Amino acid sequence: MNSDKTILIVDDSKLNIQVLSDILKEKSYRIALARSGIMALEFVNMKKPDLILLDIMMPEIDGFEVCRRLKADPETKGIPIIFISGLDKSEDIVKGFKAGAVDYIVKPFQKEVVLARVNTHLKLNETQRKLEKTNAELKELLNEVEYLSFHDEMTGLYNRRYFENELGRLSTSRRIPITLMVADMDKLKLINDNYGHKMGDQYIKGTAEVLKESGRDEDIAARIGGDEFAIILPETGFEAADKIYQRIKTNLRKYNQQQELVEPLKLSLGFAVKTKKEQNLDQVFKKADKIMYNNKRKKIYYD
Repeated sequence: MNSDKTILIVDDSKLNIQVLSDILKEKSYRIALARSGIMALEFVNMKKPDLILLDIMMPEIDGFEVCRRLKADPETKGIPIIFISGLDKSEDIVKGFKAGAVDYIVKPFQKEVVLARVNTHLKLNETQRKLEKTNAELKELLNEVEYLSFHDEMTGLYNRRYFENELGRLSTSRRIPITLMVADMDKLKLINDNYGHKMGDQYIKGTAEVLKESGRDEDIAARIGGDEFAIILPETGFEAADKIYQRIKTNLRKYNQQQELVEPLKLSLGFAVKTKKEQNLDQVFKKADKIMYNNKRKKIYYD
């Protein structure tokens, strides 16, 4: 059954329309009619047919121009168009294909030829749409897999794998200075033990929110462990890094004031700057990490 397929017949001849309609109705296609190119464009603008049988010689605008207009519109370019004409000249056939037609039927019409070509191009078009849908879904899935492979699922920040890849990439970069900043949550175990891991997850997400809000578009913020975070600040020296450091502390205070928390969210922070090409980024990271732990041991919290 083809009752779900609509064929638009465009011809200024009543006889041609009648003949084609009778042929197509045998296969239960739904038929739409247009007596001119203008009427055809108006119809397609309102409702998209599955296939168009388009006469070439018509008043106002010919079939070639109708085809070109439909193919130029992203909304209608995918509709298969078969030209119908009494003209059997190779130059007209070539012109029709150049305009975007998929096939050509010459008058007088032979029922078997009309049905075979209509059926073929409907199936081809449906197969193409299915492939495009499958390809789009596959691309979306691949994008999701790529995203998940480099992002922390809970916070949306980059993960340790991506962070380490970036450290490796930037280790030979001539574009310095580069600042590495480390942030470690304080007393997450206390939150988890006393209020449950779901509450602890909220604190982890809160930390990510503060870090994202405090950074710039070019900065790379990552969750590198359960309660450990790090930020790469490219082409950032001590003064600019210190501004971001202070911004984190300010945004942390604001977060604690705005949220109804069972315990204040507290972070220990530290950063170090690579100022020379020969400096090793891994060593810069260790230095930032050491500064952070010194701050943690001294119980310097920024409330």
